Amino acid sequence: MRILLSFAFGLLLFFYLSELLLTLSFNYALAGLVLFLSGILVGFFAGGVLPGLNVLLAYFLVGAGLGLSIHHLLSKRFLFFENKEREFVLKHEGVFVRILEIFPGALTWLALTSPIWLSFTMPYAVAYLILIADVYWLLTGLRIGALIIVGYRKMEDARKQNWLKLLQSDFPHIWEKYYHLILVPTYKEPPYILASTFNGILNSSIPKDKIFLAVGFEEKDDQEKIKETLRYLQKSLQGKIAGVFTTIHPYGLKGEVAGQGSNKNWMIKNAIKELSKRGIKKDSCFVTTIDADFVLHPEFLAGSLHKYLSQPIKERDKRSFTGVFLYHNNYWQTPTPMRLMATGTSFWQMAEMVGSDKYINYSSMSISLKSLLDIGLWIPDKVNDDSGFYWKAYYHFNGDYKVIPHFLPISADAVQDTTLFKTFQNQYLQIKRWAYGVEHIPFIVKQYFKKEVNFWDKTDKLLFKIWGDLKWGFLAIFVTFGGLLIPLVNPNFKLSVLSVNLPIISSWVLTIAFLGLFATIYVHEKTVPKRPANWNFFQKLWSYLQWLFVPIILITISSLPAIDAQTSLMFGRKLEFRVTNKARLLEKV
Repeated sequence: MRILLSFAFGLLLFFYLSELLLTLSFNYALAGLVLFLSGILVGFFAGGVLPGLNVLLAYFLVGAGLGLSIHHLLSKRFLFFENKEREFVLKHEGVFVRILEIFPGALTWLALTSPIWLSFTMPYAVAYLILIADVYWLLTGLRIGALIIVGYRKMEDARKQNWLKLLQSDFPHIWEKYYHLILVPTYKEPPYILASTFNGILNSSIPKDKIFLAVGFEEKDDQEKIKETLRYLQKSLQGKIAGVFTTIHPYGLKGEVAGQGSNKNWMIKNAIKELSKRGIKKDSCFVTTIDADFVLHPEFLAGSLHKYLSQPIKERDKRSFTGVFLYHNNYWQTPTPMRLMATGTSFWQMAEMVGSDKYINYSSMSISLKSLLDIGLWIPDKVNDDSGFYWKAYYHFNGDYKVIPHFLPISADAVQDTTLFKTFQNQYLQIKRWAYGVEHIPFIVKQYFKKEVNFWDKTDKLLFKIWGDLKWGFLAIFVTFGGLLIPLVNPNFKLSVLSVNLPIISSWVLTIAFLGLFATIYVHEKTVPKRPANWNFFQKLWSYLQWLFVPIILITISSLPAIDAQTSLMFGRKLEFRVTNKARLLEKV
């Protein structure tokens, strides 16, 4: 463990000290190379001079050398020969993209298997790493628990406001010039699911003559479903709002992956033409994108526009806005694991909105049409359109882009299909699709070296992305099973005091970590719909005991799909966009 600490200390110390060298003209990557080679020489030949210390010093010098060199590479964008290195990268760009696609999965598998290969020579280091991971889990659990409480209070406060009146009083004669364009891309969602989404839009407090609805179908969708939905739109919405635009997105267009991103691009291009016919300028249009199962809070559109207008004029078009996601449309119809995943996803998003300045676009956003067009719409050839949009916008505005929450809720569907097996399958594949956001790593790294963005800000966000993907796949499994593998790989570890204390300490730390779960349970009971009146005593009791399954859910339905997604990208198996089937069984019947 001392060896790893010595290496990490040298790397981090000299990485941050390198900031002092930026103003100097010399290439400090060369100094890094000297330190690196010095570390190797000390490790091999200084044992007689510094017995016992030469190894620690060697690893410190190696870490220090890497710290200097990495900082020079990231900040100066080259190591030793700027022009030759740039030409080499451009010539072999495809190879570097492939390496970056392999990187997340390789890193996850390296971390997952570390209790095996590292226990042969450094079992104590593995044990201490597990304890560090336990403490991290504890602090994260308590932090998220506190942020969930704060987020819940912000949501409740937002719900109580009359945002239309606040618009009228805070921004008189300004808010009226804005029209709302709501994008609803749909593929395979049945008409009865879409009906609740459309009704939620109709129930909005914003004047209906300020609302345009764009519904985007896919060419591969069921034609009868498209016809039925068009009939519903004609009957229920035509004439009740400012306008309804419908499109059918062709399948197989060059440079596209069939999915929400490419569909929304198609919808926007058509909507611009329709708005232009009506004399509506892009400066006067505020766009909100929602999934086909989302039901908006009546004040959602007014609240998002108020949040937009509340930003400084120079900043508002560099921001997007989002609400809180509650998966309540069919909550009590879904099996226990799906309810836990829905609640966990919802509250984790809420906590990130409150406690992070790096919140990434997820599922729905509101943004000015001017800004949307300026960014260049969504990346058309990627599966994860939301996170891809965030990174595209972040680099487009040279780091000056943020997602601002207004905390008004959206009610969505938890995963539910017609059979239990299909429900589990859909949940697994949905998480896998979300975790496939690792596909953006090559784009992020390329823009990192290309765009003029504050060094520490873009580095912080890059590391946040890499660590987020890594811990999603490995952390729960590592803290659960890592300690069990050490004595199996290295039987000598059983003789140590640490081998006895490790499971005891880990057990206590992880038990305390689950105190944060009480905040989740409290907010859950405050927000979920009432339990069905026809439930018997045991069904109601089970709905309270369901939280005992959280550890199993974290290891299986959460971690395994993430590992699968990263492994698929690592081996070049590209993921196609797959819609999660929607079913509200009681409504359908």
